[in-house]
Amino acid sequence: MTSIRALVLLLLSSLALPAQPADWAVVKLLAPGTQVRVEAGHRRSGPILSVTDEAIVLRSGGQEQTFTRAQVTRVDVKKRGHRKRNALIGAAAGAGAGAGLAAAAASCGGDCIGSQAVEIGAPIGLGLIGAAIGAVIPTGGWRELYRAH
Repeated sequence: MTSIRALVLLLLSSLALPAQPADWAVVKLLAPGTQVRVEAGHRRSGPILSVTDEAIVLRSGGQEQTFTRAQVTRVDVKKRGHRKRNALIGAAAGAGAGAGLAAAAASCGGDCIGSQAVEIGAPIGLGLIGAAIGAVIPTGGWRELYRAH
């Protein structure tokens, strides 16, 4: 039940203007294991271990770190990445470009050297290259969840 409340609260908070800070209550609803970045004089990131009214505890640098609410000036949440989606888009774009090359190779009526190899290999090869490029495009990032007043 707590994760449903957290999800609803996160969805509602994402509708707010990005510059508006959230309330500490939103931070308290984050589930253990959620990747966060905490600013408290310096920036630390890692999975949440626990959050109370008084403090946030996370694992950073292989050790447990506790920050009191008074120390925390900002909390950011890691956004979900889209590597699979980007890889599929890249594969489709690459295969489409490869199909265009294959069509151009087919238009020479088999008189061009290697035209059959291009007709078969271009969509596959460029599709794989496109998928690889799409998969390495950085996605995700951070979203501000809390800023001290």
